Amino acid sequence: MIKSKTLFSIFKILIKVLLTAGALFWVFSNVDLEKTRATVAQADPVPLAGAFIAFICSQLFASSRVRSFFECIGLKLSEWLNYKLYLLGMFYNMFLPGGIGGDGYKIFLLRKEYGIETRKLVTAVFMDKLSGLWALTVLLLLLLSRTTGLPIPAYWAWILIILGTAGYYLILKLWFKQYVPSFLMIHLKALGGQTCQLLCALFILYTLRVDGPFLPYILLFMASSLLALFPLTIGGLGARELVFMYGAKYFVLDPQVAITISLLFYSISALSSLPGAYFVFHTKSLTKEDKNAIKSGD
Repeated sequence: MIKSKTLFSIFKILIKVLLTAGALFWVFSNVDLEKTRATVAQADPVPLAGAFIAFICSQLFASSRVRSFFECIGLKLSEWLNYKLYLLGMFYNMFLPGGIGGDGYKIFLLRKEYGIETRKLVTAVFMDKLSGLWALTVLLLLLLSRTTGLPIPAYWAWILIILGTAGYYLILKLWFKQYVPSFLMIHLKALGGQTCQLLCALFILYTLRVDGPFLPYILLFMASSLLALFPLTIGGLGARELVFMYGAKYFVLDPQVAITISLLFYSISALSSLPGAYFVFHTKSLTKEDKNAIKSGD
């Protein structure tokens, strides 16, 4: 008899596949595929290499950020081991959408190897995601403050940044005190990672030889990144494209270029995640050097 957990995992995979396929079908039925192919054909490979480098830099920032959160709960991993775990998590999230996911598998491995409480590991991973969301929101609001024609004054973006950051810090101070001493360093890393992803998007725009202002495309990229935080589709595929398709109509942009930006970013993400496949089949390489890791007793 099939266990309920197995059925739930299968159900999650099916839902993600259906949502991804449905979103992509809707997007591609509303754009000119020949023009999209022509857009890709004229791409400049030099800035595309820059996009890859920028994305890998964002990975390094993100990996170091989650390592800082682990240190706050007494788990000290080497940068190299932590990066391997990060790549493993990325691969799981990108190519193996069912089951416990990349973060869940990392938590399982760390709990098994070092005996850190599951609750502490889950909280650290959640706070890591929250710091990324904070950085993404801050950068999006900063970009909105530079956008003309919005129905609200630009200074509201700064007010929201200040009040939101203060409220966020207060929540940490009251209920997650162990993360407060590292607040500044962690969130500088979060901003660094999201800024590198912005640079990746800019390089993609240069790759596609986009004419005209870049800001609308960057705003759509940021908005699509927010949506991609929610694991509704496989690796965000389909969800990002929907944002770019409807956003292109709002900003009166070339929909083929907008969709191509999203697809190129997904391709870069997927290719950058492939090294994680090695650790799926060689999990022992994630624990060899790790007897030097330091555990906290409480």
